[in-house]
Amino acid sequence: MLRSCPVAVGASLLVVLACAVAQTGAREPDSSFDVQGHRGYAGRFPENSLPGFAAAIELGLTTVELDVRVTRDLVLVVHHDERLAAARCRGPQGAPVPRAPLCDLPYSALDAIDCRSSGSRAPAAPRARIPRLVEVLALVRDARYPVRLNIEIKPQPPGPGVRLDELTAMVVQAVREFGLEPRTAVQSFEPDVLRIVERLAPELDRGILVRRRRDYRRQVERSGATILSPRRGGLRREDVAEFQALGIAVIPWTVNRPESILELLEWGVDGMISDYPDRVLEALGRSGGGAVKRDAPRVR
Repeated sequence: MLRSCPVAVGASLLVVLACAVAQTGAREPDSSFDVQGHRGYAGRFPENSLPGFAAAIELGLTTVELDVRVTRDLVLVVHHDERLAAARCRGPQGAPVPRAPLCDLPYSALDAIDCRSSGSRAPAAPRARIPRLVEVLALVRDARYPVRLNIEIKPQPPGPGVRLDELTAMVVQAVREFGLEPRTAVQSFEPDVLRIVERLAPELDRGILVRRRRDYRRQVERSGATILSPRRGGLRREDVAEFQALGIAVIPWTVNRPESILELLEWGVDGMISDYPDRVLEALGRSGGGAVKRDAPRVR
C-alpha cells in the first residue's frame, strides 16, 4: 500500500529557493496557459529533485513535469535515466554509483545517492537524492495552490521485472491515493502506456511525446492522446492549428531559448515544457497574456 510521507525542507534548501524566486518573484499561476517545469526546474536545480520541485512550485508555474521508474522492491522513484549516470551521481563519500539498471536495485541502494549535478546549472546546488514518487505527490498535494502534475512513465528495459502495464497501474494507483486525479496528466513515448491509462483512469489527461513531425498524427491516433507534446525543433505553426482544431492540446518540449518561447506564444500553443519555467512566466508577463489567453487545455 503506497502512503504519503512528509517532505522536510532544510535551511540550505530555503536559501537556494530564496535566491531562485528572487529572480522572478513568486506569483500565482494563470491556468489559461500551461507552464511546465521540465523535471522540476532543471535549468537551475538538480533535475527530478525535491529542491527543484519545491522551487518550481514557489515560482508559481502551472505544472511540474517528472519521470517515473520502479525499483526491484517495487518502489516508484522519480528519475530520468535507466541507470545512474556516473558523471552526475555519487554514492556516500563520493563512492561510485551502482551500474545496474534501477529496476534491478532495491530502493535502499538509491537512498544515499547524490545526483546534485544531474541537469543543474546552479553554482551551489543542494544535495539531491532520488525521491520516491509519494514524496513528490505529497509536495504537490500540500502546495499553496493547485499545482498540476505531468508524469512521464519511462519504458522498462527488457528482461524479468515489472511490466510496463504493471508500472502504469502502480502510477495510477499512487495518484488516486493522493486524490490528485483532477490535476494529473500521464505522458509517454509509448502509445500503449496511454491506452492503459485510458482504460484504467479515463479521467486523466494523456500526452504523447513525439520526436519527428511526420509521426504526429499516427502517434496521436495510436495512443488516444488528449495532448500532443512534440520536440520543439520539428513543430510548425500549422501543426498547432491542425491539432487544436481536433481538440488536442499542443505542449512542446523542451523550450528554453527566449526567442523560441516568444515564437511559440505567437503560434498559440497551449503550454510549454521548459528547463527554465521562469523564462516562460517572464515572457507571458511581457506579452500581457494577449493572444495566449484562452481556456486551459484539457489538463485539469
